[in-house]
Amino acid sequence: MEKGKVIHSDKVKAFVCDETYSSKYLTGKDVAGFDLINVNEGTLKAGEKTGGGVHEKPEIYYILRGRGDVWLDDVRIPVKAGDCIIIPPGVFHYIDNTGSSEEFVLLTFWEKQEYNELYFIRKKAWGKVYRTIDE
Repeated sequence: MEKGKVIHSDKVKAFVCDETYSSKYLTGKDVAGFDLINVNEGTLKAGEKTGGGVHEKPEIYYILRGRGDVWLDDVRIPVKAGDCIIIPPGVFHYIDNTGSSEEFVLLTFWEKQEYNELYFIRKKAWGKVYRTIDE
């Protein structure tokens, strides 16, 4: 077993979900080879919103860059770089990048890869969930 692994985000291929949002799968069982917290780096273009969703398990967002609103059901929460948002199970949530020129970049954390539907979408499209820019 390896002593550890460094994932260079700039070397991870982004999965383009649509014209507004892209996603980089940084860690999880498929990358590490053992059960591990899943981390995704998402980028939302300026002035755009995500489609939103509800999950059976909790998620955590950590904002790396930008400003916007995170909606938890019908509650709007203004957020900026450095903020951490805990999303309980069963809560509808989405992101609104209220900036007119800056991308909104966040990390999403969740317990198991199967708890996020994008895992299955990426696997179906690519045959796996993690790719480097050289693949």
